[in-house]
Amino acid sequence: MTWAVAEGGTKTTNNLISKLIGIASGSFLGAVVAYLVTASFQAAGAFVGSRLAKISLKVSRQQLWRCILFGTIATMSGWVVVWVFTYPGSSVGVVAFIATMSIIPGALIDWLFFGHPMRPRQWLGIGLFLLAGYMILNFPPLSLLAQPPTWVMIAGLIPLFMALNEALTQAQADQTMARLHPLANTFWVGTTSVVVSIAAALAVVWRVGGQLDFPVIYWLGAAAKGLVLVGMISFKLLSYQGGGTIAIKKLVMQGSYLISAMLLGVLFYADESLTLGKVMAVVVYFVAFSLTDNNTWSYLRRRSF
Repeated sequence: MTWAVAEGGTKTTNNLISKLIGIASGSFLGAVVAYLVTASFQAAGAFVGSRLAKISLKVSRQQLWRCILFGTIATMSGWVVVWVFTYPGSSVGVVAFIATMSIIPGALIDWLFFGHPMRPRQWLGIGLFLLAGYMILNFPPLSLLAQPPTWVMIAGLIPLFMALNEALTQAQADQTMARLHPLANTFWVGTTSVVVSIAAALAVVWRVGGQLDFPVIYWLGAAAKGLVLVGMISFKLLSYQGGGTIAIKKLVMQGSYLISAMLLGVLFYADESLTLGKVMAVVVYFVAFSLTDNNTWSYLRRRSF
């Protein structure tokens, strides 16, 4: 469980640094370039690791295309994680909560495309997720729910991208993809992110203009995100290599991510506060997650009986 908690901690650190970068850049171009730097560390870290471990980075055409598709989606998610913090009022804790809601589109994709039935328990869990979302925004007027802040709508893209990549992994979890070493996967996904981010940055500069004269703190933050990403991937691998129950590790990781993001966001940023709604949302979140995620529900039932 230690590695699962560590992975959750790296996710929180990533959000904290992303807000710093978002404030420093104040633009979508800044978000794209920051992820370009981050992905460069990811690819370089995987390359060095593969050389030290004497792991081949050769992949089949099928594996390469899968890495390109996965990496493109992950890249767009990486942009959004920084872009959302260019907007006033954006909260580290709330963005973390929205990101953990990827289980909702994931469950719906399983139902619509993989033939996994949605049980009444899961629909109840989704309802509780939405209630927790209302709580974490500190019980806003219902009129605000019809037109939420721009940053909340942008943050809503994060769980969609995460669910798409989860579905892609599930759809291609055959023997060919299973033989792809994690370091090779990380290298090619990171390389894809670098190429896609360069293309996007050039497109933004060409269409709307922009300068890369960001402050030093921006570049330091982007480099730090790269190191955090390498750590996040490492902790994830260590978490599952250590044995134990994957379902409960997922709950522990998501829970540690949400709670630490809520508390540290308040500690590091003066514009954030710890409200009763946020505390209540965390409690409801654990219930909602347990009801919605089949693996977690099965584990808890086995432990209960």
